[in-house]
Amino acid sequence: MGHRHIVFYSIVITVIALVVFGVREQEVHEQSIDEKLASAIKKQILPSDKTLPNTDQKLPYYLYGRADLNNNGKEETFVLMQSESYCENNECKAYLFDDQYKIMAKWEKIQQPVLVGDDTNNGWKDILLTSDNQTYLIKYVDKTYNEKITTAPKYTDKAQALEAVGLAIDSEYYQANGTNLELDYNQPIFDCQTCYLFSYEELDNANSQQHYLAVNVATGSVRRVNDYQNKQ
Repeated sequence: MGHRHIVFYSIVITVIALVVFGVREQEVHEQSIDEKLASAIKKQILPSDKTLPNTDQKLPYYLYGRADLNNNGKEETFVLMQSESYCENNECKAYLFDDQYKIMAKWEKIQQPVLVGDDTNNGWKDILLTSDNQTYLIKYVDKTYNEKITTAPKYTDKAQALEAVGLAIDSEYYQANGTNLELDYNQPIFDCQTCYLFSYEELDNANSQQHYLAVNVATGSVRRVNDYQNKQ
C-alpha cells in the first residue's frame, strides 16, 4: 500500500473518530442537562419525602421546553407538570427555571400551548400562557414575570390562526390525500408565537393514523411531523 493511501485512510479514520466523539459528547451534554432539570424539580417542587406520582395514560411526569429569554446565551426552562397531584381538569402547575435551574416564576392552572412571544420587555421575551382556554401575554416586570395570570393582557390570534389553517391546507402534504384537519394544542413547550400544530388523516384510508403538520406563519413554512414524540 502506497504512502498516499496510508495517509488517506488515516485521515478518514480520524474524521470518523471525531464525528463519533462529537455525537457522544452531545448525547452526554444533553443527558446531563436533563439530569440537572430532574434534580431541580425533585429539590424545589416535590416534597422532601415524595417522588413523582403516576400520570394518566403513561404520560410523562412533566413537559418542558427551553429558550434564551433574556438573550444572554443561556437558556431558561419552562416545566408544565402532568401528574394528577399537580393537575386538575387538564390544567396543571407550571414553573419557570432560570439558567441556573432556580425557580424564577410559577403559575397555577396552565394548559398548552405555552409559547415564547415575539416582543421583549425589560430585556426579557414575553411568554404566552393559556388558562381556562384563554391565552394571556405574560410580561417581565419588576425583575420577574407576572404570576397572576388573570391580571395579564388577553391575547387573541384569530387572524393569524386562520392564516395558519390556510398554509396547512395548501401544503403538499395535506393536498396529497389529507382530510379532517384539526388544530392540535399539544405543540412543543416554548414553541414560537407564530407556530401552530395541526393533525390530519388520510382520505379513503380506513386504517389511517393521525399525521401532524407544524406551521410557522412568520416564515410560511410547513413541515410534516410523523408521530407524537417527534412533535414534542
